[in-house]
Amino acid sequence: MKCTMIRPLFGGLIAAVLCIVTLTGCEDLPMAPGIPGTPSTSTAAAQEPAQVSSGPPAAVETKVIRVIDGDTVAVQPVDGVLKVTDTRGDVPEHTVRLLGIDAPEMNYRKDTGPECGAKAATDHLGGILPQGLPVTVQFDPKSDRTDRYGRSLAYVITPAYNDAARQQVIDGYAMPWFPKGEPEPQRIPEYRTAAEKATALHAGAHSQCPSIGRG
Repeated sequence: MKCTMIRPLFGGLIAAVLCIVTLTGCEDLPMAPGIPGTPSTSTAAAQEPAQVSSGPPAAVETKVIRVIDGDTVAVQPVDGVLKVTDTRGDVPEHTVRLLGIDAPEMNYRKDTGPECGAKAATDHLGGILPQGLPVTVQFDPKSDRTDRYGRSLAYVITPAYNDAARQQVIDGYAMPWFPKGEPEPQRIPEYRTAAEKATALHAGAHSQCPSIGRG
């Protein structure tokens, strides 16, 4: 009777020892990060940083070549961001259309002559963006980066002015505007506020023109 009870008890002890040994051996296997219970095949691979894909930059630094009219400026091209849109002589240019505003047209290729205030608006922007000035071309996250002519649609920031387009509106040489059916640029509300003040004060071209651009 005693032998009969000892045998199953002894067998149970052996099974318990084998189980402990097995569990201890499993702890030596490293686990792959993020996958519970999976052995890691390479510790070095787990330590490598994740690859982050980068899109086009939100802003790029360049220099002014010339002012074209009251809402358009030519700047130095930048590889991969500001492509060549025109060449005057041996100088490649990239054209930036100031986003969110419209100034009177110079009508360079028309016989009608400049619109009212166009020459004054062009000269005024030339004072804000003189030739050779370092500037930052900044894109709006809600708007297209280029138009059908390949021109950049962007804000232009200078050391003296946080926004050249806004300054044109404040001084009375441009009005807020963007194409119908396109997303509203982020800075349009502040341009509208500036335009209301400029109109009330008869600033700039408002003193001589019944309207300014398409604004």
